[in-house]
Amino acid sequence: MNKYALTAVAALFLAMTAPSFAFDAGVGLRAPNQATRISCDTHAEDDQAVCASKCEDAYLKDQQGWTADMSKIKSAKKACDDKCGCPENSKGL
Repeated sequence: MNKYALTAVAALFLAMTAPSFAFDAGVGLRAPNQATRISCDTHAEDDQAVCASKCEDAYLKDQQGWTADMSKIKSAKKACDDKCGCPENSKGL
């Protein structure tokens, strides 16, 4: 009975901690070097990130209208991201 309980505890512990290691590896792939990388992340505080955040906010606000013309909104978002120097933020549009 004890060996089954210990095995179950070990399996639960591994199942609980494995996702955290997988998530850390994913973060490392997205941001290889934090010290030298220019941030287009909309949650950072540098000027480029603030500009990208404003583009994202305007895109989300414009998207909420009932009669929103999505082609105009997407082109405006791409133009704004290009102006900010973050064209990768609108890559999936």
